[in-house]
Amino acid sequence: MKEWNYVIDCDPGIDDCFALLMCLKRLPVAGVVAVGGNTGLQYTERNARYILELAGYEDIPVYAGYDMPMINQIVRATEIHGSGGLGNTVVPEPKKQLEKQHGVDYLIDTFMNRDDVSLITLGPLTNIAQAILKEPELKKRIPQILCMGGSAVSGNTTPAAEFNIYVDPEAAKIVFESGIPIRMVGLNVTRQNRIVPEDVDRIRAMGNPVADFAAELLSFMGNGYVALCDACAVAWAVDPAIITKSAKIPVKIETKGEFTRGMTVCDWRNYQCQNPEMDIAHDQQRFLGEPEDANVEVALEFDKDRFHRTLFEILESYGN
Repeated sequence: MKEWNYVIDCDPGIDDCFALLMCLKRLPVAGVVAVGGNTGLQYTERNARYILELAGYEDIPVYAGYDMPMINQIVRATEIHGSGGLGNTVVPEPKKQLEKQHGVDYLIDTFMNRDDVSLITLGPLTNIAQAILKEPELKKRIPQILCMGGSAVSGNTTPAAEFNIYVDPEAAKIVFESGIPIRMVGLNVTRQNRIVPEDVDRIRAMGNPVADFAAELLSFMGNGYVALCDACAVAWAVDPAIITKSAKIPVKIETKGEFTRGMTVCDWRNYQCQNPEMDIAHDQQRFLGEPEDANVEVALEFDKDRFHRTLFEILESYGN
């Protein structure tokens, strides 16, 4: 199996921080590109630099992409992540400098000139869509995208739409229709995870600066139920066995619906009722095989215990 380096496009954001910390220890990260999403770009690019500096990976470059979606009005998640994206944590200006090149140009240069790089997206897909529009050959050059976004069931920002897709549905539509192979980890999987107060205590007891920072972030999110969506998504690259079931299906992005804008419309018709007792409709049908127009491999089942072991091992390793 080919060994990939990874470019991570993200909007840190608390769960992005955990995802970055996992990737830095377990994957060869070529670069990080920030996008506006959970909070504004001025914070997301700073937070990315801060995480790399805190973790001891100052040599990995960080680029700033777009702050605003292509058409949509700005949507943020500061009520979840805090105004600066890292809860109540006071973050000093990192010594690590932001790269001067625009993040979209970095994406284009990287994928047009290298054959060993894959892409992870943890925020709105604005940067990726803009890069494709600027250099359409990227459709053939990006080997795959591991995307935290969407849902095979219900949303969180609206009943139909997950936050990352809802923030910039037009960008998501461009990316999902690009022909680039996509592996999607949506809310249907990340909601299977749960970080509880006892887990926060365990992380705090590790006694290293990274673990202390992680515990502080989790304490801000509070309430005994923290999914860490982005960390769940990167787990598919960090340890593929954490995702125990997936299916390749057609997925479309709704951009015009009054109530469904930003929805990842998943076509399950070929997969209905393999287990009628677990299906809402209880409608007996036979499995018809993978659809010819399937464009996304959608994660379905998640090994929470294995994920927790991996996350705790990584956080503890920052003290070595």
